[in-house]
Amino acid sequence: MEQNPTLTKKTAKDETIILQTWLNRDDPLIIATHQQVDADAAFSAALLRVIKRNAVVVFVRADSTISQPEVIAVDLMNGSSAVKGLGAGSSFGLIVSSLKQSNPSFYKVLKPWAKQLNLTDQAKHCHDAVVLADMVSAWRSIGLDDRTIVSRAGELLHGKLKFIQRRERQKTQASKIQIQGGVAVLGPDDHVPAKQLFQRGAKAVVREGKDGMAVILSRGAQKCGISVADLQSSLNEQWFIHPDGFLASYGGPKAPKDPKESGVTLKSLAKRTRKLIKGAKQ
Repeated sequence: MEQNPTLTKKTAKDETIILQTWLNRDDPLIIATHQQVDADAAFSAALLRVIKRNAVVVFVRADSTISQPEVIAVDLMNGSSAVKGLGAGSSFGLIVSSLKQSNPSFYKVLKPWAKQLNLTDQAKHCHDAVVLADMVSAWRSIGLDDRTIVSRAGELLHGKLKFIQRRERQKTQASKIQIQGGVAVLGPDDHVPAKQLFQRGAKAVVREGKDGMAVILSRGAQKCGISVADLQSSLNEQWFIHPDGFLASYGGPKAPKDPKESGVTLKSLAKRTRKLIKGAKQ
């Protein structure tokens, strides 16, 4: 790769075209970024590796000129293959914006990170609790090299992608759960967050899993004055009743118990919860 700077000035539109052209290419592909990576370089290279799993990452001098069509040069300025994120504020922001049509869910979950890097890459203050630039600095401080830092960034991005994929599956599953009398009932094979059922209008979720049982009330139910404390008299002493009245649990992932020893069946618990919800409406 050349070491001489180019005099050609790009626009934000030019960079969008460069990136999209590279994304549309077939293997073999190369991702180049500058050595001594910062957050934009590390997370840009890592995200492109998530998108193009067979692409090879290389580290070059920051003043390199890169123009080979099979190479995308992120967080670099020189050459027809280089993109700096002129419009977005960071290369990472540019790459994330390219996902808006092809993978809107991934785009949505990464947008806050892109917004953060658009600020920090321009030396602007960021108010987020966890700043990606600080993470890269921490990794550098414990002696990690460029390739390992990009790998760590990739782990975080893969985790984000897995999370959104799981959430999409859960949404599909949640749409099939019946809500009767304001109560949704979940068995051991129903891996659905209560929040998604509350969004569908459930006032309460009754759940049984391998680790125990639980009744969870929505915020709407709590505002109506409903409390699981009213169930306490019908449950044995091993049940935990949250002081705020939104949760009754027997066991759970953090303290597993056999649901068969809860003193109540799932069907009976659901019936009692419906009666609790119905009583509050009257």
